[in-house]
Amino acid sequence: MIKTYWMDSSLLPDLSEDAQAWEACLKRLPEKRAEKIRRIRHPDGRKQSLGAGLLLQEALGRLAPGAEITHLPYGKPVCQQVPFNLSHTKDRVILSIWEGAGQPFAEEDKNYLAGCDIEPVRPCRLPVARRFFTESEYQSLEAVKDPREQDELFCRYWTKKESVIKLTGLGMSLPLHLFDVQGRQVRADREQILSWCSKVPENIPKEKRQEIEKAAGILLEKQLFLKEYRWKEYCVAVCCMVDCFWAEMLRWTVEVQL
Repeated sequence: MIKTYWMDSSLLPDLSEDAQAWEACLKRLPEKRAEKIRRIRHPDGRKQSLGAGLLLQEALGRLAPGAEITHLPYGKPVCQQVPFNLSHTKDRVILSIWEGAGQPFAEEDKNYLAGCDIEPVRPCRLPVARRFFTESEYQSLEAVKDPREQDELFCRYWTKKESVIKLTGLGMSLPLHLFDVQGRQVRADREQILSWCSKVPENIPKEKRQEIEKAAGILLEKQLFLKEYRWKEYCVAVCCMVDCFWAEMLRWTVEVQL
């Protein structure tokens, strides 16, 4: 089962206000992650990255102690023992992670099992939707006349699409118009996917070409399920190869021990 945890990163210690508590949090993370966070200049960005690290570290400590994080060719962080994905925005961080006995998915799909995204609802941008969404998605969005409903629908589409491209590991290297997210399952456009694959440059590294082929195979051959959570002004979407989602998001709070 995929469970999604959230935390309020604004509640974390601030480096400029309580350096001791900040360092206490960093000491709970692997050194590479802590050093990466120290190099982030923007205060909110530091807290978001810290929150993501703490969420993941706590979950792995419970589910797979000692597990290491590696990265796929396009940068997606993965753990061989436990499928997971992270997302953050403003003062919110989420972690979607597989929990429970059994493995109702193929071993070779473990790194591609799930993707998640969280975004605050902002004004709808129809030109962006026209450029990146499928024609059907765009038309359904344009047909909504209430501005607030249109803003929310735009955000829902965007978070669902982000969750899909994060599942594949390609991120924004995967064109968003190749698949439709209007329902609870992703609908791939076979003709457009094959056309996109045929135009991949010959000179890209072998490992990246293999990731592109893997992503195309996932969209064309796998069932991808979508789960949405609406929380205050935020839309959250989780994509998974298994239709097994926890009903609600779960809150996680950090306790700072000096």
